[in-house]
Amino acid sequence: SPQRGEAGELNFFAAIFSFLFGDGNPNADLEARQWQEIAAVIRQNYGVVVAEQISPYLDDIGQGYAQEFEDYMLPVLLRFSGQPLVSPEGQIVYYFPELQVTANKSQRQPLSVYLQEFPWHFSAASSGQILLSVGLGSLNLVGALVLGDLFRHGVAAKLGGLVGFVHGIYWLLLGYGTAFLGVPLVRYFWIQWRNRQITARNHKRQARAKLLVSADQTIQEKITYARQFAKEKFIGQEDLAYTTETDLLEQEAENSAKTDAEWQRRLGM
Repeated sequence: SPQRGEAGELNFFAAIFSFLFGDGNPNADLEARQWQEIAAVIRQNYGVVVAEQISPYLDDIGQGYAQEFEDYMLPVLLRFSGQPLVSPEGQIVYYFPELQVTANKSQRQPLSVYLQEFPWHFSAASSGQILLSVGLGSLNLVGALVLGDLFRHGVAAKLGGLVGFVHGIYWLLLGYGTAFLGVPLVRYFWIQWRNRQITARNHKRQARAKLLVSADQTIQEKITYARQFAKEKFIGQEDLAYTTETDLLEQEAENSAKTDAEWQRRLGM
């Protein structure tokens, strides 16, 4: 990166900017990751899931009746054109025909057991660069305070010229020196508060994932029904006219041979 030197550190100006304003939101793509992981879970379960398999990837699943009746699944159903199904025992599973695709084990990607938000970091600058930035900010602030003390004793009126000009913009210099240290300080405490919220949300999602691992009989029955339904609805390769795993001409030849063999069998040849 042009902003980093040979040692991998940010250059001087990039380090100052990072110290003052940080390096952006580490979860800017959180919503995209959320939908990708939910879709992956549905695909890995061949298009049929229970709510408990999706809840570790959601933020708020509500409370009371909203949680009991699984209202939090509505956005997922709308997003992926799904539909709820009721088992003979009255349990609800969710069927997503568009995500019921074939997938070899080799094609399956490792998937996080819950949606994880990343913590905010104060700065990508090195500790040495941060100390240097603090030193510069302190020097600016101390210098502004010293100038203010001199101005209070009438130095500006005696010297005039450049000193008089500096006296005219003194409050600007003092504000700059204060902001240079104040903005990162406020941002530091804001990051601590924000990370506590992120940790709490991650813990809630992780707890839901653990609940799924140690599922009670009701959840196990729902998952069993979902798998049975998926098995019944699953379209295997032998039922497809064409697949994407072989060349189109090869598939034409294979299907033609299968058709000829089937006709010969039916005709008793």
